[in-house]
Amino acid sequence: MELKTENKEISTKANLTGENRVSISKNEAIEYREYKRQKKRAEISSAIANSEGILADFEDEKKVREYAMRLRQAAVCMTTERLEIVGKIFTQHKVAVDCLVGGNGETLASVKAYEAKKAARLKAREITVTISPYSVLNCRYEELRKELKKVRRAVPKLTFKVRVDRVYSPSILARLALLCSEIGAAYFCIPYFDGCERVRLDLRGGCKLQVSGVDLLDNFKKLRLAGVERILTTRAWEMFSEWMKEVEKINFPELMSSAQKLSIGQIETEKREIKPLRLPPCEPQKMLTAGAEKAEC
Repeated sequence: MELKTENKEISTKANLTGENRVSISKNEAIEYREYKRQKKRAEISSAIANSEGILADFEDEKKVREYAMRLRQAAVCMTTERLEIVGKIFTQHKVAVDCLVGGNGETLASVKAYEAKKAARLKAREITVTISPYSVLNCRYEELRKELKKVRRAVPKLTFKVRVDRVYSPSILARLALLCSEIGAAYFCIPYFDGCERVRLDLRGGCKLQVSGVDLLDNFKKLRLAGVERILTTRAWEMFSEWMKEVEKINFPELMSSAQKLSIGQIETEKREIKPLRLPPCEPQKMLTAGAEKAEC
């Protein structure tokens, strides 16, 4: 962006208090503002792409698949039964499938391994194994280790994930996170609760954190800001739409100009008089000295 020394154009906020003010034209101001919005939209799309959809029992398969394709979600989670029915359609549309095996976790390791192999034959890319709550509450960690290793050996080429469906104490979650890291799991999935992002500190060896049950945009933003790699949600499309609407309402403070009130179609090539500009209430109230001068639009 070319710098100009004359005060016949629009001054930026960064140099309002200096003797040498940096000025840009109205067209440049509008272009810069649109560039900032496009950059923000790209950041939102990238954040939503790290989410994972859910195909629940009563969810519309077509709608879930369409949202996953448009948002470019990392995967869609479903049970082995749903995978057998509609999994082929998802893979044909290049939507990654995350198969949940083991039900609520209270099944034998051999059953979980069988379901994982079946999911692999049905073209699933990721396998999520639910940990048995009984084993966790009774501190049977060695049995859990053997069980998870057995399932992982059944599908060595797929992304392997370990999941808990309950909120446990920090000490138990830390122990489970270490267990997942030791067996080489790619993700450790936990339900959402305040402070759940701290579990990332207990993961080792490339194991990442996945959080499920995120339904509010503010919680989604907080987790992404904290560095959570994967978020499991049924409201990805609603959060994406809400987030995009916020971008359109942004009034970038970098450009304190009257051009913010004009659309591109309203800008003419004739000369106009630039009205004095007012700073936001949070800044000292100052007026530009070039208010009486004329500038080319």
